[in-house]
Amino acid sequence: MTQQRRQFPRYAIELDAVIVTSEEEVPGRTHDLSRGGFCMMAPKAIAVGEVVRVRLSLVFSENQFSEHLELPATVVWCTPMRATQQLGIKFGPIDPTNRGYLDVFIKLLDDSAGEEDGET
Repeated sequence: MTQQRRQFPRYAIELDAVIVTSEEEVPGRTHDLSRGGFCMMAPKAIAVGEVVRVRLSLVFSENQFSEHLELPATVVWCTPMRATQQLGIKFGPIDPTNRGYLDVFIKLLDDSAGEEDGET
């Protein structure tokens, strides 16, 4: 069995996430995040291949969140998990400003992962 290498490193992080489809908004929480996309848990399925917008926010406390970052995305997989759904989301083309915001956020995660590993 060959192991597939990911294009971007993944970081385990819980973010508040909302998937905005043409018909509804589906809230959830991320499980992990990378420069290419994220995995999230949501209360309902979304069709694979559906082009959506996602709103991501940092979770500071149960009712405090950061400003959201809204990005284009596509649902690439959807798997039932008990009473919820696990969704794989791939970011679409991101404008330079939002790419910069995402890159800064990923750099913070990357730096903190290095600190946890004992790197300085």
